[in-house]
Amino acid sequence: MVKIKLTTIIRQPDVEEQKMEMWSEGTMTVKNDRRYLQYEERQDELDIRTTVKLGQEDAMVMRSGGLQMRLPFLLHKEQTGNLTNEHGSFMLTTKAHELSVSDTHFKVRYDLAMGESFVGEYVMEIQFTEGTL
Repeated sequence: MVKIKLTTIIRQPDVEEQKMEMWSEGTMTVKNDRRYLQYEERQDELDIRTTVKLGQEDAMVMRSGGLQMRLPFLLHKEQTGNLTNEHGSFMLTTKAHELSVSDTHFKVRYDLAMGESFVGEYVMEIQFTEGTL
């Protein structure tokens, strides 16, 4: 069991910066030299299961449950993901400007586009430790 602190910062054009923090508990498993951090979160009344796949130079956030999402990250490269929710299915594009992974920490700063539209710059930071934060 790992304790998780998830911090998300959203910077969108013409909108005040948003910062959200969430604490959860989850599990960490290792498979084929990749770590998988799994936890549950609640967003907008939806229960969402999240898996974060951590490599040395890449990562992927996969969400299922109230919505389906796949967000891949590779430093300085555009990656294509997708989002499916009650409004339909959408292509997402990420471009990571910063990506760091350690034994207790994951951080990615990225631009997000939905279809052809720029959504904003996001910073996702996850701290994970055995026991309490």
